[in-house]
Amino acid sequence: MARDIDGRIVFVRGALPGEDVDVEIESAKKDFARGVAVEIRDPSPDRIEPQCYHRRNGCGGCGWMHIEPDAQLEAKTEIVRESLRRIGRLAPDVVDGLVDMGGAVHPFRYRTTIRVVGTPDGGLGFREEASDRVVPVNSCDVADLALSDLLPALEVAPGVELTLRTSIATGAVTARWAKPKGKPGTGLVSGIPDHVHIGDRAFLVEVVDGHDIRVSAGSFFQSGVQAAELLVEAVGRAAPELESARHAVDAYAGAGLFAATAMSGAGRVTLIESSKSSCFDAEHNLAHRDVRVLRRDVGTWAADDPVDVIVADPARPGLGKPGVNALVTASPAPIVLVSCDPVSLARDVTLLAAAGYHPERVEVLDLFPQTHHVETVTRLNHRA
Repeated sequence: MARDIDGRIVFVRGALPGEDVDVEIESAKKDFARGVAVEIRDPSPDRIEPQCYHRRNGCGGCGWMHIEPDAQLEAKTEIVRESLRRIGRLAPDVVDGLVDMGGAVHPFRYRTTIRVVGTPDGGLGFREEASDRVVPVNSCDVADLALSDLLPALEVAPGVELTLRTSIATGAVTARWAKPKGKPGTGLVSGIPDHVHIGDRAFLVEVVDGHDIRVSAGSFFQSGVQAAELLVEAVGRAAPELESARHAVDAYAGAGLFAATAMSGAGRVTLIESSKSSCFDAEHNLAHRDVRVLRRDVGTWAADDPVDVIVADPARPGLGKPGVNALVTASPAPIVLVSCDPVSLARDVTLLAAAGYHPERVEVLDLFPQTHHVETVTRLNHRA
């Protein structure tokens, strides 16, 4: 973030704090503008040359590969602090006491799920940064080798998005894609090896915290096993009450990651998830437990008996008012909020504070090195 000679804020893509850069303005409004760094006059000591040829060629998948990996988590932690100060309107000294820098996954080969796009010539690639143009690729430095090694052999129809996932535990691979409107449903993807399981009903099994987690091709899972392990550990630190809870709630639960791991000591679990595929996986993963799986939006849920602790892991937009209202009506203590966007975290913290729930600790995790994405685990408790 910089300012032009008139004092207007300019958000600069590709620049690092403290650098002297030339900026090309891409869009401008009355109060702010957006631009891209086109020449680095005085580079930051944290700036490095991206090791990936595809990134240097414009691939937008790893927009932070020009930053030293150790500096990325520090930068993301500061972004979280800034969001809580500016959007959450928390005092600087309060924010400094709340936010802790946690762990990060390995900066390369950590992704066990990737999504590629068909190029006009039948190849595949990733979209260019801030553009719909597809940059052709034949490898990916952040993808597990089981996925990266598949890319050169695949042919994908133009515009088709192909999602590939692998299991670290078993080596299994799944593939799924959707038929674009107006296009025939056959011949969209070719070159897939025989060992790859295809379609929404395909699934694989991953092991997290010693627990088998079945994940269908159409269900959500974290960026990889390292990420899932870090999240489970952080949730456990945020809510040690989970080990002895009589009734815990796993909201926006996906395939039941937290219910199966961090909540393994809870007497009973209510799991809430809107995805049919994820609910199917959760029922399988938790069949041996006293777990009730509810397929619905969290905002429509109402607790029918006392709840000891809630873990909520909403999508990027956050809880919003419906989600916050549903959680606070259940009156648990505490609420653990897993957020994947600093802005939605700040908005949700503001909404929860208005309902009497205030943050006690925010742990920042880097589950997507080389990108701007940041994960946080926040413990909130009710104050009368």
